[in-house]
Amino acid sequence: MGLGLFALGISASVYLVLAGRAVGPAVFAGLAVQWTLIYTLGVGLFVPFEQEIAREVAGRRATGDGPLPVVSRAALAAASVCAGVAVLVLATLPWLYDVVYFGSPAIVVGLLLALAGLAAQHLQRGTFSGSEAFGWYATQIGVEGVLRTVGTLGLYVAGVHSIAPYALLVGVAPLLSALVVSVPFARLAMGQEIGQEIGREIRRGSPVAWRDLGRNIAWLLAAALAAQGLANLGTVAVRVLGRSLPDASAGHFLSGLIVARLPLFVFAVIQVALLPRLARTLADGRHRHFRSQLLVAASCTAGLAVAGVAGSFVAGTQVLQLLFGPDFDLPRGQLTLMAVGTGLYMVALVLQPAVVALGGHRAVAVAWITGLTTFGLVLALPVNLFDRVVLALILGGAATAAVLAGKLFRELPRAGDRTLQWDPAVDRAGME
Repeated sequence: MGLGLFALGISASVYLVLAGRAVGPAVFAGLAVQWTLIYTLGVGLFVPFEQEIAREVAGRRATGDGPLPVVSRAALAAASVCAGVAVLVLATLPWLYDVVYFGSPAIVVGLLLALAGLAAQHLQRGTFSGSEAFGWYATQIGVEGVLRTVGTLGLYVAGVHSIAPYALLVGVAPLLSALVVSVPFARLAMGQEIGQEIGREIRRGSPVAWRDLGRNIAWLLAAALAAQGLANLGTVAVRVLGRSLPDASAGHFLSGLIVARLPLFVFAVIQVALLPRLARTLADGRHRHFRSQLLVAASCTAGLAVAGVAGSFVAGTQVLQLLFGPDFDLPRGQLTLMAVGTGLYMVALVLQPAVVALGGHRAVAVAWITGLTTFGLVLALPVNLFDRVVLALILGGAATAAVLAGKLFRELPRAGDRTLQWDPAVDRAGME
């Protein structure tokens, strides 16, 4: 899993850095907005399906019940969501084609392909996670990372400076990675263990009610959409609100966010290493140890956030130009404030799984919606646009973390009085 996450994370940096160098700041703004839309909508809409499938499949696996009804109904719901988003995108093209999609049909096609691929990916990931088939989970995310890295390197070395191939590549990679693991996914969804004889009887499983499947997905969906909106809508805000600014402004802003969010790569390792250990303590009923492990995870995250802020202050501008080239430039103060926003976002992410473990699905949704609402309100302030968006990211992350911390403060003293349920898939939410 660590190797797969590493390959996926590296591929994102390779894609954004080389594509930015290849097409230049002004054209890169179109790819920046496309990337933002893909990983706001894609992760926000489909990670909750992964989480709920993982929990349901794991429970059925423990009792010998088949997962097919859960996976098939979740697939139908995810396909409906994907189709609805596609209709919305196409219906709004007359108004958004030039402003959001920069007049490029490749950006629109790449966006739709990526959303379909992410829907398939998260259905598979939930099934793999619930079935403890983490090798196939890692294979899927690793293949996507390798495809995106190799494809980007190939285009860059070939001297491609057109936006279309890069815009299409980001949509094709998720679809191909889902196709690579489609056979083991189908077998697990039908209740067959990997390596089992194909002719063995399929465990179809008992029916699942739509209400039971949808309730927690709805709360997690609201939380994930708000979380991804808070993380990614800054670039879109710069493009939409900064009509009087140069076309390259959104590209400059996203390049700065990429540098400020470099600590997220290390944070992914913290989640993989520490938070699953937290899950085991809950399963064993060791609630005092749960508190201590949560403190360790939060302390490591806070230390990483401080290091990110210090690094952005000392060398942020130099790293930005080293990665993207001399045409990309942001003041050191703005990069430092972006790093502060990233640190607060990481704190919220490390608190979220603990709140869900305590049964606070609704509280998680309220927290992220509060953060996104704060982000929107700050955008109305009469200050410089870049400073306004950065301040909105900081205060939005702070509001989210405060609500989650308040929930934990109220619930942790009573944690030993009841049985706690943990959703291991939550560890991966927001880390795409």
